[in-house]
Amino acid sequence: MPNWGEIDMSDDKKKVQTLQEQLSQTRALLSHTVDTLQEERRLAEATKNKVPGGFYMMSRAAEKNLRALQRANKNASLMFSVIREHMQIGTNAVTISNEALSQILGVHKRTVIRATKFLKDHNYVQVVKVGTTNTYVVNEQVAFAGSAGQRKAVFGTTLVAHECEQEEGWDQVKKLKAIPVIYEDERVILGDEVLPPPDQTDLDLT
Repeated sequence: MPNWGEIDMSDDKKKVQTLQEQLSQTRALLSHTVDTLQEERRLAEATKNKVPGGFYMMSRAAEKNLRALQRANKNASLMFSVIREHMQIGTNAVTISNEALSQILGVHKRTVIRATKFLKDHNYVQVVKVGTTNTYVVNEQVAFAGSAGQRKAVFGTTLVAHECEQEEGWDQVKKLKAIPVIYEDERVILGDEVLPPPDQTDLDLT
């Protein structure tokens, strides 16, 4: 005759074991979620002053200059707005082609060339040639270094690439092949090496 008390105790142990496993999984999921949130906060903090996003300040005198620019040359004013929107915070520089500016503003490239000349002549930007593309530097001197007769500018900049400049459209760009990467806390696993079972905390439960 079965001992119902022992059966009940056995069922209770199974229930407790199941609850413990579920609790372990929940804790692992919670730990993974917390780690993910902390990483997202770290990345947000590291990139808050980089394009896109972030802020740049402008003096009251600069506001007056912008109004004067808007009255004097509408296209130059619009182009200056695009430059400020994309410039790298900290260096105030952006590298962008006339073709890309033409597409963004919806104007002819000749209009972009005239607007560039206006901004340069009236000291709104410095223009540094990079091949057939211009780098625009807003309100900041470019640092030059090198031997006599061969100077070079070294600075950080935002590079703006437009679909119109590509041989293929964005939707035609093929996905790059992935390659294995070994991080500093990892090592190579040999083909005949026996691996231990994965730890519960290593499983992605999302």
